[in-house]
Amino acid sequence: MGVSAVPGSGKTHTLSFLAARLIAEGIINDDQEILIVTLVNSAVDNFAKHIAEFMRGNKLFPNLGYRIRTLHGLAHDIVKERPDLVGLSEQFSIADERDTNEIITNITNHWINTHIDFLDQFIDPAKNQKDKQVKRGIETLVSNLATSFIKQAKDLELSPTDLQELINAHSSNLPLIMMGAEIYQEYQHALNLRGAVDFEDLICMALKTLNQDPEYLSRLQSRWPIILEDEAQDSSQLQEKILRLLVGKEGSWVRVGDPNQAIYESFTTASPKYLRNFLKEEGVKACSLPHSGRSTASIVQLANYLIRWTQQEHPVVEIRDALTPPYIQLTPADDPQPNPVDHPDSVHLIHKKFEPAEEIQQITRSINNWLINHKENTVAVLVPRNERGSEVVEALKVNNIECIELLHSSHPTRQIANIFAKILSFIKEPISSNRLAEMFKSIYSFKFDSPDKVVFIKRTFGLLQRIRSVEEFFSPTFNLARFISQDEKLPEWWEDILIDFREKLIYWQQAALLPIDQFILILSNQLFQEPVYLAIAYKIAALLASDKHNHILWGLNETIEVMESITKNKVKLMGFSGEDIGFDPDQYKGKVIVSTIHKAKGLEWDKVYLISVNNYDFPSSQEYDQYISEKWFIRDQLNLEAETIMQLKALASKQLKDLNLGEATQQARLEYSAERIRLLYVGITRARRELVITWNSGRRGQCVPALPLQALFKYWKEEHESTN
Repeated sequence: MGVSAVPGSGKTHTLSFLAARLIAEGIINDDQEILIVTLVNSAVDNFAKHIAEFMRGNKLFPNLGYRIRTLHGLAHDIVKERPDLVGLSEQFSIADERDTNEIITNITNHWINTHIDFLDQFIDPAKNQKDKQVKRGIETLVSNLATSFIKQAKDLELSPTDLQELINAHSSNLPLIMMGAEIYQEYQHALNLRGAVDFEDLICMALKTLNQDPEYLSRLQSRWPIILEDEAQDSSQLQEKILRLLVGKEGSWVRVGDPNQAIYESFTTASPKYLRNFLKEEGVKACSLPHSGRSTASIVQLANYLIRWTQQEHPVVEIRDALTPPYIQLTPADDPQPNPVDHPDSVHLIHKKFEPAEEIQQITRSINNWLINHKENTVAVLVPRNERGSEVVEALKVNNIECIELLHSSHPTRQIANIFAKILSFIKEPISSNRLAEMFKSIYSFKFDSPDKVVFIKRTFGLLQRIRSVEEFFSPTFNLARFISQDEKLPEWWEDILIDFREKLIYWQQAALLPIDQFILILSNQLFQEPVYLAIAYKIAALLASDKHNHILWGLNETIEVMESITKNKVKLMGFSGEDIGFDPDQYKGKVIVSTIHKAKGLEWDKVYLISVNNYDFPSSQEYDQYISEKWFIRDQLNLEAETIMQLKALASKQLKDLNLGEATQQARLEYSAERIRLLYVGITRARRELVITWNSGRRGQCVPALPLQALFKYWKEEHESTN
């Protein structure tokens, strides 16, 4: 059975109830399990909670008769029973995201240094390759390209050896493929030296195991006679192959998902086409869960119009299947989960053009006013990118509005990383009064947030900036009274703070000779007292120790860059994110959740602010649109990541002769635009009662409202004019 489930239709609840009911009715034997496969770990927790409740309701023991796994967890279960079939020892280890990123970064940086002229053919001639920003951009691009290339090669079931044989058999010049293949080979060699496999290897090896041992496959088919697949719109080619083998000829397979919520497709191996094709297969019963009690009629109306406009009126024909029926239907009158009472005036599509900072200020004021009378309600600000989310958090903190983050890193993590970055920057250049002042400001802004002390922090910041000789500040004969003029009128207690600051600095300059992780631990023990801050600092120290181990030549510059990346929300600090654990918005009433739209999937709030809905974050394949994957230093707006992946697929299918440079870039624009329409749809359908959508003009002031938002503006205006 294939089920299309609209947002808020309760698919997790339904699948959980189905699993519990099948167990209660004795459909499976004592030695069998219902296998539930879902996308992320948080969904595993959610399923476990729901099924346990249903089991207890039927007076059955929870945790018996079913198994809930992500695809990676399932692959691990399959491989660990027969690791010998794929050449692994019983004690094989798994390299996590952090490990694989480190390996790829190390290999790609070395590759760039040994192939200095390689990218000349792709770099915009007007750009200086020696420019620091260009060099950083190239490093990031090659690292991202390599990551996507390796994942795609493994999804195509191509080992480095298989890939090299295909390259040798082809006479064309394939520079991008050659680059990917060389890095892929080095990457697998690095994993082998560690005795490790990555998540993609696990999936490939699980499939290989099932294909190599028919008897083992038969046992698994008997163990799992019923498979329930959640989030099937994000299924990949390998996931489908594995599940088809496990289902076999006798098993039952229920695939539930919503192709309109497929938002993880860009440069991944997932695609909604697998669910869409499955729904059309002979022998598959296709049905839908079209009713949703999540949102008001007005919000449902807006989401349905976005589907209809995309299908019928989007100017780019190739994008019209980005959203498809079923349309969301309101729940029947006797439904136990009725839709909230409708208030059309609670939907606000803001036409006004905001500058980026102005947009956040407006949203912050609105939230502040709203919270006064809605302490028992939930609210979220949904952003398209992590960096934008951190800017929202900063504004909320300044206005003393409590918030919870679902971003790469938390606000305290970014604050602590910023303090370390400022201290290290001063250690690197200890004669700079500006760096001295910035360091002081970062430390004491973190320590003191009362209005009176903030004033003195700003005054001292100015005083430190005006020091002519920083060496004098550290001198034992330094005259503090002369440093603080009578006009400043700083309180006496502030003199003690300055003395303490000087003493710490003198000690830190001596301690800076220690290994970087030890130095960070010394800083943290002197700066922080609360366990959560110490835990974050210790995690950062471990991160830097690992970096130093993998990059022997790294110095202060590279360490500072790592800290700044965390500060700017560009790096995920593993272990301090709510992404992989269950999250319940109703536990945070009266607090603001700041989340990317991707992380908000599966969640809902009484009020939702969707911001930055412009043509940069939500392009729609218009001539004036911009694309984040098209790097500013690459010629002809080529998307090298897309070009490389398309060449790899063409090589695997032996169809390279029909491929021209630039075709993949255009195709990537279409696919990305389609995904961003779905992302907007997901954002809209997170709201229960109130919805606010805004846009901004971008950093350079050139952005306009996203094309789908322009269509929603027009529709909403006409709808309200006709109603009035």
